[in-house]
Amino acid sequence: MEPDAITATTVTFKLTRTTLKNVDDAAGLWQFESGHVSRKGEKVANYSSTKRVTFGGTDSDGQNAATVNTTFLFLGSSPAENITLTGTHTFNSGNQTGSVSAASSSQRTYIGQTYTRNGSTDTVQIG
Repeated sequence: MEPDAITATTVTFKLTRTTLKNVDDAAGLWQFESGHVSRKGEKVANYSSTKRVTFGGTDSDGQNAATVNTTFLFLGSSPAENITLTGTHTFNSGNQTGSVSAASSSQRTYIGQTYTRNGSTDTVQIG
């Protein structure tokens, strides 16, 4: 399915996680997540997400947070049309906030728009 034409309105996606792996290292923790992206009940993409906890930084002052990068790889073309979200993640709620940092040509008008991810519903809103 080709992604919808981009408009200035808010778009909502539902994420369904299929993988979640933690990898510890001397400086902190990486968390790798992947799964499916749906819109209006139809699978439109796959996603890959990395979170980074850095000891003495993202875990300080009660934040219990990580930096996060998530890329949606839309179905229907090769290479995949895509959107990359960059922001922060809080482990207390699972919520995220940030903006669209990169996108392929069909998704370019999303660049710079804010996004949120609701940790309890795994919905992402852009715009």
